[in-house]
Order: sequence, then C-alpha cells, then structure tokens
Amino acid sequence: MAFSTQFRFSVGIAFAALLAGCAAQPAAAPTELTLFSINDFHGNIQPAQPTPLMPRVANPATGEVKAQPAGGVAYLASALAELRARHPDSLVVAGGDLIGASPLISGLLRDEPTLAAMSRLDISASALGNHELDAGLPELLRKAHGECGPTECLWPGFKGPGFPYLGANVLDAATGQPLLPTHVVKQAAGFKVAIAGVATLDTPHVIVARAIQGIRFADEADTLNALVPRLKAEGAQVLVAVMHEGGVQGPGGAANDASYACPTLSGRVLDIARRLDPAYAIIIGGHTHQAYTCKINGRLVVQAGSYGGWITESRLKLDAAGHVLDAQAINHPVLQSVYAPNPALAALVAQAAALTAAQRNKPVATLPRGATRHAKEPNGDSWLGNLIADSQLAFARRQGPADIAFMNPGGIRADLSVEPDKPTTMSDLIAIQPFGNDVVALTLTGQQIRDILQRQLPRGGAEPRMLQPSSTLRYHWRVGTDGNAALGEVLVGGQPLERTRDYRVVVNNFLSEGGDAQAGFKHGRDRAVLGTDIDALVDLLRANPDAVRQAAPGRIVRD
Repeated sequence: MAFSTQFRFSVGIAFAALLAGCAAQPAAAPTELTLFSINDFHGNIQPAQPTPLMPRVANPATGEVKAQPAGGVAYLASALAELRARHPDSLVVAGGDLIGASPLISGLLRDEPTLAAMSRLDISASALGNHELDAGLPELLRKAHGECGPTECLWPGFKGPGFPYLGANVLDAATGQPLLPTHVVKQAAGFKVAIAGVATLDTPHVIVARAIQGIRFADEADTLNALVPRLKAEGAQVLVAVMHEGGVQGPGGAANDASYACPTLSGRVLDIARRLDPAYAIIIGGHTHQAYTCKINGRLVVQAGSYGGWITESRLKLDAAGHVLDAQAINHPVLQSVYAPNPALAALVAQAAALTAAQRNKPVATLPRGATRHAKEPNGDSWLGNLIADSQLAFARRQGPADIAFMNPGGIRADLSVEPDKPTTMSDLIAIQPFGNDVVALTLTGQQIRDILQRQLPRGGAEPRMLQPSSTLRYHWRVGTDGNAALGEVLVGGQPLERTRDYRVVVNNFLSEGGDAQAGFKHGRDRAVLGTDIDALVDLLRANPDAVRQAAPGRIVRD
C-alpha cells in the first residue's frame, strides 16, 4: 500500500521535531567518584604518640605547630566511617605495607590482629608492599586467604583481611606469570572501576633475598600500561593505579598543596607517573611514608603518610564515559583529639595488648637518655644508628675478633624514647628493630670497605643516606662543585684504613645479602651468623646503659 504525500510530510515534520527536541536536551551532569586511601600502616593498631611522621597541626590556643597524637586503628576506623558517610558510594584502597616492620602488639601475633582490623575497613584492594613479603610469599598468602591449620594462626578466629593484595608486576622468575592478582573491578558511582596494583621495583633492594627467592619484579609503569587493554576489555570505565612506590617532598612540602604543583616532590613516582598510560585516572602511592596531594601532567598523584595518621580523600568528576573532567584531593589528619575510637576495634586492640603484654613489657634497662634515628646535617651519622652499630660490634667481639660494624638507616624504624626512672622495655627496642635480622660477621679488604663507603655517598645533590658506623670507624667526606661526594680520610681504631689488609666486618643479614643497594657486602668472605640484632642491642644496654651517651654523632664528618 502506498503512503500518501500528506502522511509522509507529517511524519517528516514529527521526526524533525523529535530530533530538535533531542538536540535541545542538556548534557548529563558530571558524576563524582570518591576514593579513600591509606598506606604504610605497618601494624600500628595501637594509638601512636606524636612522632615526626604524625600530622603537624596548630594548637588552637597558642598557634604552635607541632606533631599531634594520631592514628591507631580504632581512630582510623571512626575517621573513615565519618568521611564515607558523606560519600556512601565510595571505594577504599591501600598503597601497601599494611603489615610488616610492626610493633610487638601486632608483630608477636604475626600481624594477624592488624589484618583482622583491616577487614573491618571495607578495603577493596591493596597494592603489595615490600614488607608484606618479610616472612615470604607463602606466609603472606596464608594470611591473605585466612588459612589456619592446627598451629598457623595466633589470633582467635582469624579469617584474613577480606581483600586481595595486588601485584601485577610480581612475577614467577621461571614462567614470567603473575603470582598475585593483577587487579579487581568494583562498581561505584555508576561506573565499573578497575583497581590495578603493583609493588615497588626496588623490592629486591629493601628486603632480605631469601624472602623473594624465585620472584622477579617488573617495571611498574610498563606493567600497568600493558594491563590497559585487558581492563577495558572487561568493561572498566575508570582505571585506578595503586602502587607501593612514591615520592619525597623537600623543605616547604605540605600534606595538602592547594595548587597541586608540589614543586619539591622528587623520587621514582615522577618517572612512573610521566610514563603511565593516560587511561589511568589517578595514582595512589605508598612506600615513602609521605603525605601529599599533587598533580603530575594534570593527573592526581596522592599518598597518605603512614601509621594511619592520614586518610586521603580523592574526588574525580567524570563524564558519562568515565573521562576525568576535574580531580581534587585532600589529606585528612586522623587526630585522636577529634575522633572517638571505634568500640569494636578498641576492644580488638585491648585483646592484642593483653595477649602480648608479658613479652612487650619485659624491662631491659633504665637508660640515662634516649636516641634519635635521624641523622643531623651536615655529617650523616645518627645517635641511634651509632648505638646499634656499637651493639653489634660488641656482640661479635664476645665471639671472636671484629673490627667494624655498620647499620643501615632504613632498618631503624623508631626512635629510642626514654622516660625518667622508667625502664626501657623489649617493646621499645623491637619497635626500633622489628625485623628479627641476624648479625653476620664477614671479611672484607680495606679497598672493599672504601668502595662501600664511596657507594653510599650522595651524587647529584641527593640527600645522604649513610651507613651508620661503630665507634671504631671514623671518616670524612665532601661534596664537589658537581654535586657528587668523595670519600676522604678513613680511620679504623684510630689508624688509617689499609687497602690491602683484611678486616672483620659486622652487619645484619639484610646488608650482608646486598640490601639497600650495597652489593659490596656480598663479596664478604668467611661468613658467620652470630645471633639476632635484638639480642645484640639488649645485651649492650643491660651491660652498659651508658653506651647510649657514648654513641653521640660525629663519627662521620662532612668537610
């Protein structure tokens, strides 16, 4: 049947009107996706007193800016719940090192209390941190899966954290296949959100070699970039990169930069961010224990400090396709003066404290003063680093000849704080050295020692990160006009270091295996394991409490 001309004309007018009406429809309003993140919790379930890593906030009465008590999992849970109440359709992610290098209250129980606490924070996923591998991948997987045989679990009713650890670049050295999940896909704010996670490429340099045998770590940016097609094929509309790697801010850097410029930010995060596929909407980091909100090439790059002292809130305004129209972030301090502790998690902390009290509170010695772990410029040795090196040298000398001891600064996790007339406890000391490292004696030539000392010196104006020496070693160094440092005079026992002579050197097993990029110690001969680092420190302080005073900085001199 043929349609009339009048009918076709009427339909044409109606269709044109419909098209005009569609064209006049306003564009869909942007949708906001909110992400909350934490990193580097390190088993600090118990509320922490102020430290240099805690939020620095002005006192309302005096205006004085100083570190405030912050963190503790019960306070963290309350702060996170309050923030999420404003954004109920949000996601929580973590940048790794939630466990490992932990205080005794968690470490004595294999960090199971911390993972049990984390299971109540509704975390979607965490990047794998290097310290999650301290006891090896099989032990991490046991805890991640909540597996308890007849003897494995120490925490009553332990069921695991309830979220996966992501390690897309953590590969089987033989097959090249990932050993951990690469990503998860979650629904939030009407979008399918892919969270892809990687560990730091530097993991082999910051963990004992035996813990990662058979594992290869691939480049973070390359790995994440290779994942993009797979994530999109799975229907992900928003891509989030979570990595256990970050940056360090120089003087003047703040936890919240209103401009997001972060002009003093340095570190590997810069290179990774610049090479990362623009498909990733945000980079959430960790590892460096810094709090910052920055943009690199227009993309948010954030980190939430450490120990639960901060929570990062990142807000992404997205169009209907999931493209970022605007991005904002803020680090919220988890101040104990602001939030009431979550009752259930406060009870969990109390239970962990009761289970570990006898071991934690065992007195060691009453000391005349404390010691800080941070070196004061312009030299490079710290009071506490020197003390630990002295303890290991004394420990070795009770078992045979020894000339020098070294301590790596990254292995010192807390200051030695002392209260008048109150004994220092095992908990205080294990907070300083929580890894249970062995003390190892080995033989090196004077030339090999010089090479090790030269290798640690800063280049290109970088910050020094010096091996901490025993009292028997003193040396000078200086920085040239090119920003590179050179080694000067080196004395052992008051005598010039002899390049061809053999010296008996004492280090922990991490350094002996080439940790902290100190491959020179791997050349050590005639190795002997002497005991544990904590035993060495306990023995020295019990025998000579005044050893703390004798460890004053000044063994390293910058000319």
